[in-house]
Amino acid sequence: MRPAIRHLHAVLCCLVAAASLSIARAQERVGTVSDVEGRAEVLHAGASDWGPLAAGDPVLIGDQLRTTADAKLRVALREDSVLTLAPGSQLMVTQQLVAPATVSRFQLLLGTIKAVVTERYSESNARFEVETPTAIAGVRGTSFLASYDAAQEETLVVGLERVTRVRALVDTRGTAEVDLGPGLATRVRRGSRPLAPAPLPENQLRSLQGATELGARGEAGRGANRVDARRPQRPGERAMSTEEQAVDQPLLKPGTPKPPPPPPPVPRGVR
Repeated sequence: MRPAIRHLHAVLCCLVAAASLSIARAQERVGTVSDVEGRAEVLHAGASDWGPLAAGDPVLIGDQLRTTADAKLRVALREDSVLTLAPGSQLMVTQQLVAPATVSRFQLLLGTIKAVVTERYSESNARFEVETPTAIAGVRGTSFLASYDAAQEETLVVGLERVTRVRALVDTRGTAEVDLGPGLATRVRRGSRPLAPAPLPENQLRSLQGATELGARGEAGRGANRVDARRPQRPGERAMSTEEQAVDQPLLKPGTPKPPPPPPPVPRGVR
């Protein structure tokens, strides 16, 4: 075989191997659809048409996921983190590695997402990031909400547990990062730095939480949404014991006749 032909053959083999590796990576499964309310769709890498999503469907590297205006979607990742898309949202899975360090990256193109991230990301060199057109939110074993408003070109990030770190997309060195504790929020407009963290009004937080909660299924889901009467619900309110939650009425054993009503009061002056 001539040297030129051998060289061309080697180049072709490298190109085929690279293409095969790229396809394999694009088909790598990173999670599973665990629940869907309404209609959710997926656009696989290299595909031109969106297809329907159902519980149990795989989620692959390069997939774009979207929900219609009245739909919600929950994805369980292979490393046990959970992502929930609110109605009218679109997310792209851009990267996930599980060794030597766990690294996951997603792009929120539109709408709202809730991320519940496992302790695996607390390890050295681990990283979990959600990027929007204006900001990047990164966490280490915590949970947060992120929302992108395309009309305003603005990202809202809300911390739910521990610390969520946010920087502007244009701030590649992270010189103006902000850290969000539970209940604190920041907004990032295109080309601007994150605003100083501030508490998010309760009604707004409740709205975002509701948009990223699917119908409670199983005891865990019901427990998360149920009001516990044993705990005080307002400042100064006394907690109730289990016994205090019962109606304050005498209990009768089955078959026991009801006691007669008390006699009427005796009029005054009558003996």
